[in-house]
Amino acid sequence: MSRRNGFALVLVLITAVLVVLALAPAAEKEPAANSTDEELFKQVDRFIEVVRLVQQKYVRDVNTPKLFEDAVKGMLSGLDPFSNFIDEQEVDEFDKATRGKFSGIGIQIGARRGLLTVISPLEGTPAYKAGVLSGDIILEINGKNADGISLNDAVKMITGEAGTSVKLKVRHMTGDILEVTIARAVIEVSTVKGFKRSEDDKWVWMIDPEKKIGYVRVTGFVDNTVEELRPAIQQMLDDGLKGLILDLRFNPGGQLHIAIEMVDMFVKEGIIVQTKGRTTPYWEASAKEEGTLPDFPMVVLVNPFSASASEIVSGALQDDNRAIIVGERTFGKGSVQNVIPLRDGRTRLKLTTSKYYLPKGRSIHREEDMTDADEWGVIPDIIVPATPEDYVAILRARQEADILHTNGDHAAPKKEEGAAKPPEPKAPGAGADPARAPPDVEPVPGAPEAAPAPGTEGAAKVAPRPDRQLERALDILRSVEIIQKYLGARAA
Repeated sequence: MSRRNGFALVLVLITAVLVVLALAPAAEKEPAANSTDEELFKQVDRFIEVVRLVQQKYVRDVNTPKLFEDAVKGMLSGLDPFSNFIDEQEVDEFDKATRGKFSGIGIQIGARRGLLTVISPLEGTPAYKAGVLSGDIILEINGKNADGISLNDAVKMITGEAGTSVKLKVRHMTGDILEVTIARAVIEVSTVKGFKRSEDDKWVWMIDPEKKIGYVRVTGFVDNTVEELRPAIQQMLDDGLKGLILDLRFNPGGQLHIAIEMVDMFVKEGIIVQTKGRTTPYWEASAKEEGTLPDFPMVVLVNPFSASASEIVSGALQDDNRAIIVGERTFGKGSVQNVIPLRDGRTRLKLTTSKYYLPKGRSIHREEDMTDADEWGVIPDIIVPATPEDYVAILRARQEADILHTNGDHAAPKKEEGAAKPPEPKAPGAGADPARAPPDVEPVPGAPEAAPAPGTEGAAKVAPRPDRQLERALDILRSVEIIQKYLGARAA
């Protein structure tokens, strides 16, 4: 494209924008403070001038459409971490991710203080089996230093066709270094898991058979999550269930309507979740008595990697006094993204339009400038802190249970002596694979577990550590019957 033609295209596009703005209904115009039509035209003039100077004086020829695309991406990046422009090359991958079936290594990444951070190695995927952990910092991709690589570019480098491979170098929260080559595959993940596997590879749901305490771990919210969860709980009920632990730790979220269905399993009536936005209408979802499970004591486990839909479930059950929440404060991702097809029919805009609110009106979203003293996320009824080493031990124990009867071949982690130990993390930064527009929640922040497979030669050895959060949940449910007897005797 010649410079003259390129600049003409700029003028045409800018003119079109101004015409649309001029003809737009008043109600649709941006009511931002200190923003006038005159100021808008000044900013557009400045933009035109910058484009013209870049075309005339930049050291090499420029691609004018690419300038516009970069300008749009830059503008959206200044809004929040979840609003972004989906270009033609990204649309196919976006559609694959929203269908819950895609080709890659099964990893969600985000930005944390300028570093590429592993948000979620998905259960049972190549990344999971290779030993990539939630909270890992990505140091290299295919031998290229990851410092300064944009999130979108990193996703493009890591994803690819099934059967191809990618080489990653990551640093665990403990400071250990893992270098591994991971073969990409078609990713299909089951999200409902038990405490351990039986000899015939079935999940064991009763964590305390004597006290009839059940345990179920939900690692995400996809189309078939509730379909898997309901029969698991029904099996426990048939076995005499007296208390249930619902483990949502490391759960990055997923589809909103699945979260609503899950809450509806345990709650007979009342609001489950609400959405409110500046220009979007108020919306709420309420529980229905039909299909509600019998009442039984319940504890929900959460941690800083529990996000989005998992926060809606834990927060709604907490507000309804249906469950006791145990663990650590959740991630704080409670914004709604609409995916808007653009007029060209080939690109899309993912834009934050509203926020989620729990039944009692609490907002779970954490803004960039919020502190621990502000209201965000779900704060457990009983806080049980955990160190990075504790979490790594939990992840490794889960990995052992998950792959006990599988034959996943993968490279062993390589430990570099003297690697610096990073400060204790609270929660990963924002950003993740895209998700559908409402009524779906973006599957971000959170992290299903991963670790080297047991018996892998050269794997870092980690001494067994107690899962204090799970132990506290068990103590609570074991004490319910004792407390009920005590209160009954006192009343008599």
